[in-house]
Amino acid sequence: MRLTILGRRWRLLFVDKIDDKGSRGSCDPPDRKNKAIRVLRRLKGEELLEVLFHEMTHAAGWHIDEKFVEEFADDAARNLTKLGYHDGTID
Repeated sequence: MRLTILGRRWRLLFVDKIDDKGSRGSCDPPDRKNKAIRVLRRLKGEELLEVLFHEMTHAAGWHIDEKFVEEFADDAARNLTKLGYHDGTID
């Protein structure tokens, strides 16, 4: 799947393993050719949303502080889950 974020394109890959120990996702720098966002395939529900928000926020703002990225992704995923979002639908 391809994602466009602020006019730049990333490949979204669901993978079994991320190179960084303990990571659930990764994002290539915006200036890399053939850049990708990688997310662990096993993630579901709110955790999947949180990691997707986290990595897409890095794609949108590579310069943004990690603490901000973590807090925003957690808040966004939690709030969508509270609204009933799951598996691509809202109750």
